[in-house]
Amino acid sequence: MTAEAVPYLTEQQYLEAESRAETKSEYFDGVMYAMAGASDPHELVSMNFAGALLNHLRGKGCRVFKSDMKVRMTFLEKPFYRYPDVFVACDPADNHRLYRERPKLLIEVLSNDWDDGAMAKFIGYRSIQTVEEIVFADPNAEAPIVYISRRAEGWDPVEIVRGTESRFTLRSVGLEMSVADLFVV
Repeated sequence: MTAEAVPYLTEQQYLEAESRAETKSEYFDGVMYAMAGASDPHELVSMNFAGALLNHLRGKGCRVFKSDMKVRMTFLEKPFYRYPDVFVACDPADNHRLYRERPKLLIEVLSNDWDDGAMAKFIGYRSIQTVEEIVFADPNAEAPIVYISRRAEGWDPVEIVRGTESRFTLRSVGLEMSVADLFVV
């Protein structure tokens, strides 16, 4: 069996292909990577984060995006596009119709194979100079955990919030939430 060559795509070719695609793909260094679908718990937690942020930030000049808007970053001096589960962008000049480059807050809801991609996302996301907070949430309703890293704290130590009775604050946008809020149907 031989490996099939993957054609190199320019950034512009990727954006054009992605704007016509029926499924989403991320991009790094000339290669598109297909994205997998999400589970019910993943969508519940993502939507609850997005809804809480949308209600909190309405009229405050920030936009909340959920998994259909890309974030463009430069990683290892190469263009990189990802679809965060939820993110907040507040810079009015950051207004490309297909992506944002200056998000303030990025949220990822972990999946079963989260070990594979969470660290790569974390490293890439913290390279964006405008990012103040990165949140990873484990959607396991029996043992939920929210991990919060902040630029102001050098990205470490990570704040770890466990259990549905616990509360946390997204300092970048001034929103206090309980972990239980993430599991409301």
